[in-house]
Amino acid sequence: MFQVATVPENGLNSNLLILFLSEGFVKKRKKDFSVFPSSVIPALENYFLNYKDFKGEFKETHLIYPQKESTVQRILFVGLGDEASLKCQDFRELGFTLQKVQEKFKTRRNHIYLGNLLACHNTLIENLSEGILFKQYSFNQYKSEKKDKENRGRYIYLCSKKDYSPRFRQAFLKTHKVMNGVFLARNLANQPSNHATPEDIKNFVQNHFAQYPHISVEVLDQKKLENLGMGALLGVAKGSTAPPFLVIIHYKPAASNNRRIALVGKGVTFDSGGISIKPSANMEEMKYDMSGAAAVIGSMDYVANAHPKTEFIGVLPLVENMPDGSAMKPGDIVTSYSGKTIEVINTDAEGRLILADALAYASKRFKPGVIVDFATLTGSIMVALGDKRAGLFSNSENLKNVLFKAGEESGDWLWPMPLDDIYKKDLESNVADMKNIGSRWGGAITAAKFLQNFVGKTTWAHIDMAGTANDVKHIDYWGKGATGFGPRLIAAAVKGLQRLI
Repeated sequence: MFQVATVPENGLNSNLLILFLSEGFVKKRKKDFSVFPSSVIPALENYFLNYKDFKGEFKETHLIYPQKESTVQRILFVGLGDEASLKCQDFRELGFTLQKVQEKFKTRRNHIYLGNLLACHNTLIENLSEGILFKQYSFNQYKSEKKDKENRGRYIYLCSKKDYSPRFRQAFLKTHKVMNGVFLARNLANQPSNHATPEDIKNFVQNHFAQYPHISVEVLDQKKLENLGMGALLGVAKGSTAPPFLVIIHYKPAASNNRRIALVGKGVTFDSGGISIKPSANMEEMKYDMSGAAAVIGSMDYVANAHPKTEFIGVLPLVENMPDGSAMKPGDIVTSYSGKTIEVINTDAEGRLILADALAYASKRFKPGVIVDFATLTGSIMVALGDKRAGLFSNSENLKNVLFKAGEESGDWLWPMPLDDIYKKDLESNVADMKNIGSRWGGAITAAKFLQNFVGKTTWAHIDMAGTANDVKHIDYWGKGATGFGPRLIAAAVKGLQRLI
């Protein structure tokens, strides 16, 4: 799929040669073409002498055809705009843009020339490759007529001999590992809920991770959950005919350093709201309420392929929240795994209930140095941050800094939110240890404060990804449906997380 090479001495044999050109270069009256492969310099000189169609604006594209004797069939100009101001995100968008052209012409050998850029380095190759792979993703499992996306071709990154490094190969190998996790998360979250019940996901996890020798999967079924006293998780599941599960994915390297990081993901495979039922408009989107669990599954897939020296434990509470005659009711009191009692004010605040038991269990059983949970938890976080950044809550400034930096690097962006103790007042109950919901205001914060009750002194972060899980607007490469938020963040954060413990 991806290769890296230097420009061959005897010229290029290419179906499509991609050249990134800045506005500054295009505007220059006297251009230096010597930085480009010698075999295409005549075509470039001819074009810029006779035509002014291409301006070099960001993501602008223009296709030219060199003279017949050339071994390069097509040259695609892709505009950089102001090259000096480009960020990682911009190169992902550029990768997405050039993949659209490749799909139109179905070219086999596609060369991306980097020798004229200000810098040729691993990060640039990673981000271009991500953008290309994002464009190649499709979810058409349930379409009777599937669009052909098999003719994807091969991309060869071309550097000058001065810039070339064998390490560049590691850049796209890493990208493949990361994006496999992203696509896994997207595929799971895009599934309709009748094909992604708690049992379906449990079965998928068991089958998928059976291929990895250093990963074991453990399943706690309803009877085991009852014996453990997971009353909060079981309370949510009461209204559904689908049985609940707690699934544990344990990565343990051969040369383990006996340090552990736990990832916990909210897995509500469909959320009707329960007795506090949601409005019918857009309720079909509640299949995405297991995107936190999908994020953890995708992250664990990356971990399985990246082979860190630290143990990683994925914990997935899997339930369906439905409103039948046996469903949990507003005013009910449930006893959590930790022993704390919870007055249920709103059955649609169910995600925090299943996470309460999962977090407490992960903390007590595995004693991890760090816990990170992913959850499509509150609409309030979307009011605060929209759909581009997830809310980041943590009881540790160091952990908060590691995750925020990883978000900026990976494109799974986060924004730090407060976790002040004063918000605990909103959760006080007259009849139980706490309520499961606070007042109307600051709902994302009170939800995070609720979860904090169940991690004890463990270093912990909560990521409220309700806005970033699906249908994000104005970021082309995420497209429609699930975004696969989470695995890129964990991949970027692994080294920083390991340093914390």
